[in-house]
Amino acid sequence: MLSSPIGRLQFFLYSVAIFIAELIAVALCVAGTMGFDGFVHSKPGPSREGLALASFVVMMVFAVARMNITWRRRDDADLSKWLVVPYLVFVALFAVLQAASLLIYDFKTGNTNIGFNILSITLFVLWFRICFASSKGRPFDPDSFLTAEGFGEGPSDRFSATTASVSPQASMISSALSVSARGRSNASGVAFGKRGRS
Repeated sequence: MLSSPIGRLQFFLYSVAIFIAELIAVALCVAGTMGFDGFVHSKPGPSREGLALASFVVMMVFAVARMNITWRRRDDADLSKWLVVPYLVFVALFAVLQAASLLIYDFKTGNTNIGFNILSITLFVLWFRICFASSKGRPFDPDSFLTAEGFGEGPSDRFSATTASVSPQASMISSALSVSARGRSNASGVAFGKRGRS
């Protein structure tokens, strides 16, 4: 199960779930080590080593989870290794930098790292490309997309279901039309016969 290919929608949902779970886990690390108030009022440096270490372990676990779903997505979309491997490396590097930022970030000055922001944007662009890549030999089609992801019915299934539901009504309407047509023809014949005899 952890090695089977996954589609676009599954990759998107897994990514969102991992992101939310990671936020909760990091918040629990902060609450379990220093507390939010102690973290905000603490000085960067050795006082945050316990928090940084715990957060690093948690972030690496979720980084491995991201690597797993990315590799499975690669198998489904047959993506190039030149796209996937740099993304996996950046995911691991991003986890390390996140843990390091907890160690050195100063809430008083609010310092930002331009390189960290550029890496975040790069990761998002690569994730977007991996997520919405077409599967092997299948161009993007809105109707077949949900079917390939395991949601809804395909176009042929919907057509057959619609045909099955409409066919009884169509047969009843056609039979009613044929009966009314025969009735009109018989009535015209009787009227013509009466006019001819008179």
